Amino acid sequence: MRAAVLHAPRDLRIEEVPKPQVRAGEVLLRVRATAICGTDVGIYIGKEKTNYPRIQGHESTGEIVEIGEGVRDLSVGERVVINPAVFCRDCFFCHYGTTNLCNQGGLFGREFDGSFAEYVRVPAYSVHKLPEEISFIDGTSLNVLATVLRAHDRFAVKPGDLVAVVGQGVAGLLHTRVAKLRGASKVIGISRSQWKLDLARQFGADEVAGAGGSDAVKQVMEITGGRGVDVVIESVGKGDTLRESMEMVRPGGVVVAFGVGAKSIPDFPHYLMYYKELDLVGSRGMRPVDYENGIRLCANGQIDLKPLVTEVLPLEKLKDGMETMVSNPGKALRIVINI
Repeated sequence: MRAAVLHAPRDLRIEEVPKPQVRAGEVLLRVRATAICGTDVGIYIGKEKTNYPRIQGHESTGEIVEIGEGVRDLSVGERVVINPAVFCRDCFFCHYGTTNLCNQGGLFGREFDGSFAEYVRVPAYSVHKLPEEISFIDGTSLNVLATVLRAHDRFAVKPGDLVAVVGQGVAGLLHTRVAKLRGASKVIGISRSQWKLDLARQFGADEVAGAGGSDAVKQVMEITGGRGVDVVIESVGKGDTLRESMEMVRPGGVVVAFGVGAKSIPDFPHYLMYYKELDLVGSRGMRPVDYENGIRLCANGQIDLKPLVTEVLPLEKLKDGMETMVSNPGKALRIVINI
């Protein structure tokens, strides 16, 4: 089968490799589409560690072509989306229902070979049935939606809340939409890019701020009459934007640190945490239930994934897509590899 094999940072080659052999409890998928995400880019440039050679890719959809012994409730030919987070199903966290916190698992495309290939072998518990209403291309965004829904289970957007979403990339846009679905009376989308702010309005933002690097904190305070918002969802993952989030939230409010950032933040504003009596909420990954909830929201038309995909490339152009994400990450929201 054809696969994109990473031999070293930025050394990506399209090669013929053996097709995986399905084992008990697994299914073999014919990969239809796989998106490039920030984790893939980090592995590609060597920022995130992996063992070489490695087939990357994890935000994927496909069709079941073979079923291993002991697999039930799945059939050859079914359309599916992959949950790429492997978990052991036997530790405290798995039994507790927080499979996203399992410390004995890993990620497809990093600890295990992934889906920038014609076929991929995955545990049967990793696939979720994909209804016809969601295309293979659009279905690759269900991974991001699942992480967003997991985050929203960690805090509560109450009907009538004022919510700001800092960063309007794929995750930020989905946070904007989910906040509206959960009853926020006003959602403020924040980004430096005007075209992303235009998309934010399409996803339900009532107000926008931060265009061209303008003072987003000042604009949010003006919009809220000086009070600040009830909830800020920081989806960038930078120290500066986390500090701004803590400045624009009202006293007693909630700041959600969703963006994956540095291991430490210099000059973290501890005083703001104390003085404003803030709740700082973290969120990591997603659980199987988050996929099922996301699939339902998309299948019934409450969330439209289509505007998130800005470019579709063949497998042979994967390296070009990676380089675009490295050199000009603001150019595209989501590049999907159509395999």
